[in-house]
Amino acid sequence: MNTIKIIKQDYFGRNIWEYSGNLLESYENRIVIEAYFDRADTPVDKITLQPGDKFIETYFLDRWFNIYEIQDPLDGTLKAWYCNISFPPEFVDNTLVYRDLELDLLVYPDGTQKVLDLDEFNDLPLDPQVRRSALQALNELQGLFSSKSNETSLSNLVN
Repeated sequence: MNTIKIIKQDYFGRNIWEYSGNLLESYENRIVIEAYFDRADTPVDKITLQPGDKFIETYFLDRWFNIYEIQDPLDGTLKAWYCNISFPPEFVDNTLVYRDLELDLLVYPDGTQKVLDLDEFNDLPLDPQVRRSALQALNELQGLFSSKSNETSLSNLVN
């Protein structure tokens, strides 16, 4: 299995988080990586991210978002999907870099959706085209999860 380095940058291009994962699948416009949460307990709305949580991360090289399927480390049950609105990532030499736009969508297994960090997104000095693309990406994600609300697998959502 190929080890992939993932670098999350802020809007300004500063590295804010770096970690490694294993490449599970690679397609022309999509990369799927398995990684494990490596930080202290982190509350996010009604869930808590814990060390060891398994993340199946899907990055689309031609879309303004990525989707993380978060699984409980003890029993593998789905905790939620966490979706980052970002510039389309770059993937070169086993390194994936994406620039985050602060705006996120959290989707629970029952289909309930929660938009996160809208204030932080609104505070970014985005040009109108970038703002429009980011909001279109959020709308696309919301529609994707609404139309597939009974799905419990990320691969079923994106195929």
